[in-house]
Amino acid sequence: MSTYSKSTRRDFLKASALVGTGLVLGFRLPDAGSVSAATTDYPVVNLALQPAGFVPNAYLGIDPDGVVTVQVHRSEMGQGVNTALPMIIAEELEADWSLIRIVQSPADRIYGSQVTGGSQSIQSSYDTLRRAGAAARMMLIAAAAQLWDVSPDECYAQNGTVIHEASGQQFSYGELVETAAALPVPERGDLVLKDPADFRIIGTRQGNLDNPAYVDGSAVFASDIQLPGMLVAAVEHCPWTGGRAASFDASAAEAVAGVRHVISINGDRGIAVVADTTWAALKGRELLQVEWERGNPEMNTDDLRQQLLDRFELANTPDVIEAIYEVSYMAHASMEPMVCVADVREDHCEVWAPTQDRQGARDAARSLSGMGNDAITIHVPLIGGAFGRRLENDYVSEAVAISQAVGAPVKLFWTREDDMRNDYYHPMVAAYLSAPQSSPTSIQGRGGEAVGLRTGAWRSVGEHPEAFARECFVDEVAEATGRDPLTFRLLLNAGTPRQAVLELAAEKAGWGSPLPDGWGRGIAVHSTFDITHVAQVAEVSVSDSGRIRVHRVVCAVDCGTVINPDLVEAQMEGGIVFGLTAALYSQITVKDGRVQQGNFYDYPLLRMDEMPEIEVYFVPSDRSPTGVGEMGVPPTAPAVFNAVYAATGKRLRHLPVQPEDLQ
Repeated sequence: MSTYSKSTRRDFLKASALVGTGLVLGFRLPDAGSVSAATTDYPVVNLALQPAGFVPNAYLGIDPDGVVTVQVHRSEMGQGVNTALPMIIAEELEADWSLIRIVQSPADRIYGSQVTGGSQSIQSSYDTLRRAGAAARMMLIAAAAQLWDVSPDECYAQNGTVIHEASGQQFSYGELVETAAALPVPERGDLVLKDPADFRIIGTRQGNLDNPAYVDGSAVFASDIQLPGMLVAAVEHCPWTGGRAASFDASAAEAVAGVRHVISINGDRGIAVVADTTWAALKGRELLQVEWERGNPEMNTDDLRQQLLDRFELANTPDVIEAIYEVSYMAHASMEPMVCVADVREDHCEVWAPTQDRQGARDAARSLSGMGNDAITIHVPLIGGAFGRRLENDYVSEAVAISQAVGAPVKLFWTREDDMRNDYYHPMVAAYLSAPQSSPTSIQGRGGEAVGLRTGAWRSVGEHPEAFARECFVDEVAEATGRDPLTFRLLLNAGTPRQAVLELAAEKAGWGSPLPDGWGRGIAVHSTFDITHVAQVAEVSVSDSGRIRVHRVVCAVDCGTVINPDLVEAQMEGGIVFGLTAALYSQITVKDGRVQQGNFYDYPLLRMDEMPEIEVYFVPSDRSPTGVGEMGVPPTAPAVFNAVYAATGKRLRHLPVQPEDLQ
């Protein structure tokens, strides 16, 4: 189940102490510049539960009832870390999975980086969390052996109990916590990890621990937070990139019943209306009279695109295969727009931030409030989608600044239009690729990015345009040299991990088998961040009006050890949907310095009735797990566009597809 608590980590441990002695282990992760070599040699320190005043930074705690509480140090935004990370600990701990509980950890450097991005959550935590569970298991076994006056070698742990093999006696974990808490944490060299062949949790389809809360509505998002005396804030941002308020008249806004304050924030780049209710805040904002200094009123998408394309020059010779590929600006468009609750008091700042970077959120609060880290508490509620947008903490800074200015807790919310027009967009990029006819495997490329809107990390970042350009071009080279697209890719990727995913995807998709009339089949492969290898085969048709219909996507993935197949499949499916939206619809345009799109009517997403059949297959692997959150995105668009060519004979070189491309 998902639990949400307003308490600090100190409160959590105090509460645990009230119900009896518990076992709590903390694990210090390497942090460049702040952890000594001696510490990083074995990043585990004994943080056994102490009386009030000792504040450990724990990954797991066990109470006398046998409940194992896991503190998840990465943000849960739908990708399943609240389930996958506890599975790793529970495996080595030999815990009873039904007794696992989760809380989000505080922002603290003892965990190392807590940034939830780059598909790093499991990859970077796997070894540490295995050691965490193994150390606790060994301490519990040692505690039981001490109570029985036998050797620990005569005992073993299983499903939340320690068993004495000879006598069959057993203790539950809850019965052992008091004794185990007094024991030293094993040295790193003494830890005994389980043989993966003996895993009983890792690799199984455990249900997402947050699902019940999602279903019954008890899941807590930032929008659900209610505090005594809390006000609501809406910000009118400058509609021109780089602009600011020259002056504003707040008299009409202040006349709205419930409006309490109208203030300038963020260097006059926004005017905040603070009110008792959401309606009053929005109504007051609507009535604001603002004179804006326009940042760049001449900026237009067509001009930015042309400036970008002017950097490339086609050879236009018969002995060179070449093409230019383009990707538009794209928004993140997460289902939950930006929102944050902040309560800045004289001596403490408390923030509820759905952020991918809780330490960055704390830094933002510290910068604005002038308080030290010890006076700042960052809570991370469940996040309704992020895709890289919430690596930026601009909305956190706004909430903290407003709360500090008005002297009250404030819930800042952005509307969909605020979110769409004030994003850190996927950049507009273009890439030129070429290969000599005489040596078609010698593919070369170079790219460029437009200078215009502010940009940021977008799900799979630069891997998305790179895979789009390269994998579409590989198809063009294959055709120009008379090769089958799969055969040519197997030649290019022979002996690499991409060979296995290509072969698996092609086999499962029935590459080369007949399709219905008017359908086409395309393939693409990519190794995102060079760690996770994904191949996809798409089957599409194109209507007479030029509408692309994707019927089926077959996906093969090599992501090392699979922690939870359900979660990996969900992430690949979600990445494919994200990639299909980018291929068919996603486009932010600028006219006279202003973003034109504002909501889903002019920035559409893939709809339920457009959803293709998706099949996900795993390449067996004994590697440590790698990331999957972003890895389904890059191969999707090129697989679809290559399938469009197979169906129509028309090459698509622009994301998203343009109306004129299929006329």
